[in-house]
Amino acid sequence: MSLGPLRSAAAFLAAVLVGSPLFGFTAEVRGGEASAPLVLRVAPTGDRAPRRDNRFADLPRALAYVAALRRQGEGRAIVVELEPGTHRISAPVRVGPDHAGTAGAPLILRGAADGSSRLVGSVPLAPASLPPRLRARLPASARGAVRAYQLPEALRREPAYRAPRRLRETHPRVTEIFDAGGALRPAQWPNPGTNSGWTTVAAAEAGGLAFTLKDATGLPDLSLERDLWVEGFWRWDWLLETLHVAQVDQRRRRLELDQPPYEGIRDGARMRLVHALGALDEPGEWWRDGESGLLLAWPSPGAADLEVSLAETLIRADGARHLRIERLRLERARGDLIVVRGGEDIEIRASELTWAAGRAAVFEGVTGGGVSGSAVHDIGASAVRLVGGDRATLRRGGLFVRDTRFTRFSRLSQTQSSAIELDGVGAEASGNLITDAIGYAIYLRGNDHVFRGNEVARLIHGLSDTGAIYAGRDFTARGSIIEDNYVHDIRTGPGMEVKGVYLDDMASGFTIRRNLFVDVQQPVFIGGGNDNTITRNVFVASSPVVALDARGLTWMKPSLNEADSEFRAAFAAMPLDSAPWRMRYPKLAEALTDEPGVARNNQIVDNVSIGSDDLAFTDKAEAGRQIILFNTRLDGPVPHPGDLDALARFTAERGITLRLDPSKMRRDGLPTSPFTDARR
Repeated sequence: MSLGPLRSAAAFLAAVLVGSPLFGFTAEVRGGEASAPLVLRVAPTGDRAPRRDNRFADLPRALAYVAALRRQGEGRAIVVELEPGTHRISAPVRVGPDHAGTAGAPLILRGAADGSSRLVGSVPLAPASLPPRLRARLPASARGAVRAYQLPEALRREPAYRAPRRLRETHPRVTEIFDAGGALRPAQWPNPGTNSGWTTVAAAEAGGLAFTLKDATGLPDLSLERDLWVEGFWRWDWLLETLHVAQVDQRRRRLELDQPPYEGIRDGARMRLVHALGALDEPGEWWRDGESGLLLAWPSPGAADLEVSLAETLIRADGARHLRIERLRLERARGDLIVVRGGEDIEIRASELTWAAGRAAVFEGVTGGGVSGSAVHDIGASAVRLVGGDRATLRRGGLFVRDTRFTRFSRLSQTQSSAIELDGVGAEASGNLITDAIGYAIYLRGNDHVFRGNEVARLIHGLSDTGAIYAGRDFTARGSIIEDNYVHDIRTGPGMEVKGVYLDDMASGFTIRRNLFVDVQQPVFIGGGNDNTITRNVFVASSPVVALDARGLTWMKPSLNEADSEFRAAFAAMPLDSAPWRMRYPKLAEALTDEPGVARNNQIVDNVSIGSDDLAFTDKAEAGRQIILFNTRLDGPVPHPGDLDALARFTAERGITLRLDPSKMRRDGLPTSPFTDARR
């Protein structure tokens, strides 16, 4: 298996141990000779004799020693190497300015070369006796299979197993239970095999707090449930919210919530019950008893040993500088795996980030750094969030995500969660594979970002009114470029609609060029914005190639005119009259006084469409307000959407030269794990 940008495990080891510029670091030079880094080692949890010279019982003690060395003037690169095995933590490991080296002599937190070093935020659960009162409430089929476990004291004290998930809560606290294969699910009704795990609302009551179920076939007894939750697409098929149930009327199939969903409940909304003891009827499900502190679980076959996530975060770097995290598997946090705030030159590389209830990595207020050559999967919310630079001055932050594989992110928080979230100014996401999840590929906020050379596939299925590449609701968030990407297989369920690139709610000033869209429903959608450029793209079996509306003249018009609207607030937050903004966007300061609702000056130029419908204009959008030139439509027998070589031949036979090379646009050579061995 390839190691992505490093090509092989041998090249990776040489780069780290010798200090190759591949990783942007060279060993400190003293008297013309490179100084070897100082190596400290950390014993795995459970080692019976961890303490020897330069060997420590755990990572916090090793880092305390690093800080002491830095205070004494140690200037060499310091490598803290986690030995093969599992390293458990229950609280975040902290890295700060007192650990900092230099650009040429950084601090490196490194795992073993075979990828067997795991930094884990979970603890094993001890078996317990199953109380008869709880056994009696189980479905008959489960009574011989369900086992009881004692939860840690910290989790026993919590009033509920999770916090609500509403529109603005991006990654609420959630308890997760694991076996060797990954996370189990709280017992739910209906099960995933029944109507894809959904039932529907028959009728909602005024106020949005109560509703009745349409079909109660197989509904478990809910009369004794005290920590019952429901999750559903209550109003919109892009917004999934998880809320606590206040009261249940079993006879009437009526449920009342603690708080209403965003914009209420509609009749026919998809929903399901979550965390009901009477629904614990399949392997891989669990339920927590708040009264006794016991966990009841039906383990998967051969997987009776369970763990619970306890650490909120695994690594927290505040104000750190010149830090590398490499060759590590980080997993099982209740929140985010790695949080970096402030500081500079911090990179996570050749690592595996997985099984977080929150996010994989968060960089906020950091100058330079990011994630590269890694595998990120099974993440609860957005996977990687990068916020850097300064929008007020348009200073670039220099953050990046490169050559990384993303799968199965947004598994718990399915609304507005993405593989990559870019905010601030001047971040880059390039060479990544983003696939097989219900969330976005990227959420673009701020200015002057680049999304380049990525493969994006099989996302957002089952949602509606959303897009794989998303931006919106900030008229000043301009200058970002979406180029040279391969976007394919973006479709949803019957009666729903999704987009490839969704410039939502007046998003403007984007450049979309040299992308290949194959089998994408509505590949480019402009929701009322202007000054967007769509050029030299190829659209295959993807219709309409560009859709444009003028929502600023219809339903969104009040947001443009009301002083306290979200749209106006975002516009007022930027110093548009300042020199950097005047130079970069000369006319933007006056935009709200010059027909702001008109969708205009969108350039749709020199694109090729194959087996795809042309442009679509709705909601008062006018073709005459745009620049539409030199677009080519090819009809005839369309090549199979997945055969990129046939696509190139098809266009060449018709005298069309593509300004992109389909054969080089796949990213399936990126590793599922950065390591060559199969470990779990």
